Amino acid sequence: MMVRFFNLCFSVILMGCGAAFAHDGPDPRASWLFENAFIDGTQVKSQSGPDLTAVVNPVTEKVGKLNCVRLDGNENFFVAKQDWESVRAILPAKAITISAWVSIDTTLPNGGIVSAFQDNGNAETGWVLGYNEKSFTFALSSEGANDGDGVLTYLAGKTAIEAGKWYHLCAIYDESTMQLWVNGQLDAESTVQSGAILYPKKARLALGAYLDDNESFPMQGRIAQVTIYDLAAKPAWVAHDFEHQKEWTTLPPKLDPSKDFQFLVKPYLQYATGERISVMCEVNHPSKVSVRYGETINFTNTVQASSADRLLHTAVLDGLKPETGYYYQVIVEEEGREDILRGDVSSFQTASLPASPFAFTVMGDTQGNPAVNGKLAQFAWALRPNFLVIPGDLVDDGPVKNQWVNEFFASMNPLFSRVCFYPVLGNHERNADHYYRYMDLPPPEYYYSFQYGNAKFFMLDSNKKLDPESEQYLWLEKELMALEEKEKQGTSDVVWKFVSYHHPSYSSDEDDYGNLWKGKSTWGDTRIRQLTKLFDRYSIDVVWNGHIHSYERTWPIVDGITTENKGTIYMVTGGGGGGLEQAGPIRPPFQNNVKRGHHFVFVAVNGKTLELKSYDLEGRLFDTVTLKK
Repeated sequence: MMVRFFNLCFSVILMGCGAAFAHDGPDPRASWLFENAFIDGTQVKSQSGPDLTAVVNPVTEKVGKLNCVRLDGNENFFVAKQDWESVRAILPAKAITISAWVSIDTTLPNGGIVSAFQDNGNAETGWVLGYNEKSFTFALSSEGANDGDGVLTYLAGKTAIEAGKWYHLCAIYDESTMQLWVNGQLDAESTVQSGAILYPKKARLALGAYLDDNESFPMQGRIAQVTIYDLAAKPAWVAHDFEHQKEWTTLPPKLDPSKDFQFLVKPYLQYATGERISVMCEVNHPSKVSVRYGETINFTNTVQASSADRLLHTAVLDGLKPETGYYYQVIVEEEGREDILRGDVSSFQTASLPASPFAFTVMGDTQGNPAVNGKLAQFAWALRPNFLVIPGDLVDDGPVKNQWVNEFFASMNPLFSRVCFYPVLGNHERNADHYYRYMDLPPPEYYYSFQYGNAKFFMLDSNKKLDPESEQYLWLEKELMALEEKEKQGTSDVVWKFVSYHHPSYSSDEDDYGNLWKGKSTWGDTRIRQLTKLFDRYSIDVVWNGHIHSYERTWPIVDGITTENKGTIYMVTGGGGGGLEQAGPIRPPFQNNVKRGHHFVFVAVNGKTLELKSYDLEGRLFDTVTLKK
C-alpha cells in the first residue's frame, strides 16, 4: 500500500487569457500552463519551478476556455532553462506525482511527455512519463533497486491510445509503489522500485520529448498542462482531477491541422545485394506502405513494407536479378482514412557481379551543412555511382531527430533515392537510436561487412574499442582469415579489400593530434592505429576515414613506413559539409596529397584496376590516382 499521500481539490479559475489553479493541498514543485500570457517567443514562464525554452516558437491551440500547445513530432519541444543542478534541487527527491493532460497524434516505440532521466546501456536513472506504440507508460529508477548504475522499471498501461484524443495521465511513486492512472482509472502498478528516486548526475528536464544524452524522440500531439508534486496522490484526488475536465475526453479526436499527410523522410535505399535491396521511408501519420517495382515503369511487382511504429517503414525487395536496373514507387495509405501518398518514381540497381566494373562515392562528415552536402550529392549522382560510403558524422548531433529529417535525408535524397549508402558511426552520432532506426544493415550495425562486385568492405565503429582483444578487432581478424583461406584455395572472387571507420589512423591535421604550430603531433589516432597490423598482414588496399574536415591521401604504408607500391593507402575524406580544417605546417613522410575544402571521392573498379578521383565543391577534379594489382 502507498504510505505517503495527499489530498488536493482543484478548481479552475479563468482569468482573461490565462488560467490558474486553486487548491487546498500543497504547492507543486513545478507547474506549466501553455496560455499565451505565459509565452514570449521561445520562452515559457512556469507557474512554479523552472521556466522552459522551446526549440522553436510554440504553437498554441484553443481547447474550450484553455489553451494547449501543439507539438510537431520533429523539433518542437521544451527543456528547462536552468542548469541540471538547479533543476535537480527542485524536483521531488522521494515521492512524486506527475499530472498531465495530453493528446497524442502518433505513437512511438519510446515516447516522452515529461522526462528527467538517462537510459544509456546499463545506466538507467531518473523518471519519464510517456507512451509506447500502444499505451501510456511510466518509468522510474530508485535507490532501493540500484544495481550500481540504476535500473528503470517501465510500467505500460492497458488503455489503448486513440490518435488525437485527450487523456488525463497521473504517474505516482511513494517510495514503494509505482502507479500509472489514465482518465481517473488505475492502468498499471509495480512494487519493484523502493526508496528515494535515483537521479542521473546530468540530464535535462524535458516536456514533449523522450530526451536523454543519446536519444531525442519529440512528441507529435498536444499538451495542455503539466504539474509535478513531491508527494504521492490518493486515488480520490486522481479521480477528482480527472472529473474536473473529463469533458475533454469526449471531444472528437483532432490531429494537427497544419500537417498534411506527408513524407518526413522520402523513400531511400539500403543494403543492396545481387538479389535484394531495402526501400525505406518515414511518414508523419500512421500508415500502410507498399512498394511497386519492375524493370520498367510498368511495375510488375508489389511488396508490403513492415513497420514497428507505423511511421518508419521498410520494404525488402527480394528475388531480384544481379546488376539489373529497376524502377520503383512507394505508395502510402493513411490508416483510417482514404488518403494516398505517392512517392516519386525512381530507380536503383542491384549489386554488380564480381567480373563486372562498378563505381562508388566516398563522402564523410556531412554533418550540419545540407547546403554543401546536398550540392556534393548532386555532383556525385551526375557520375552515376552504384552506392555511397559515409565514414561517419552523418549529422551534427545524433540524438536530434530534426537533423536527420530536415538536414541529412532531405539534402541527400537526390542520391539516396537512387543508390544505397553504407555508413559507419562517427562521434557526432553519439551512438543515438536514430542511427540504428534509420539504417537497415547487418547486425550489430555498428560494425558489418558487405561485398560489392569484386570488392569486400569492412565497416567499423572507431568510437568503441579496437584493441587486439576487442570484439571488433577479433571479428575483423576472423573475417580476414576466412577470406585469406578462400584465396589460398582459389575459391575467392574478392580482388580488392577496403576498410572504413571514422577516426583517422594517419593525419597531418594542424591541431587534432597535437598542435603542429607549437610542437609535435602523433600524426593520427594512435588508439586506432593498432588496426594497421591487421591491414598489413591481410593486404588491405584502401582505408577511408573522416573526422578531420579536409582531404588527405597517403602513400602506401606498411608497418608505419611508406613504400612505393605494396601497402595500404589511407584517405581522410571528411569534406562532406563539416566546418573546414587545415593541414599543419610540417609535412609528414606518409603524405601524398592534401587539400582544404569540401569534396567527395569517386572510385571506379574494373577487375584489377582501380581509379580514385577526388572532386571539390565546384565539381572540379583535384586529385587522381590509378592502382593496379
